[in-house]
Amino acid sequence: TGEICLDILKNAWSPAWTLQSVCRAIIALMAHPEADSPLNCDSGNLLRSGDIRGYRSMARMYTRLAAMPKKG
Repeated sequence: TGEICLDILKNAWSPAWTLQSVCRAIIALMAHPEADSPLNCDSGNLLRSGDIRGYRSMARMYTRLAAMPKKG
């Protein structure tokens, strides 16, 4: 869906946030996902259990499904 769970876009939003600061926050979230506040519960469970390999596999699957052009 493209939805993300980022506090500065919801509860902590302020007009003082710049586009650059929002982009940096998104990049930081992607580099260090929040296991305690996941948008996808299965991914959060994998992270909490320490299954980084499983988490990355799931991330690749969702990337293929949602973020890559369809063939044909």
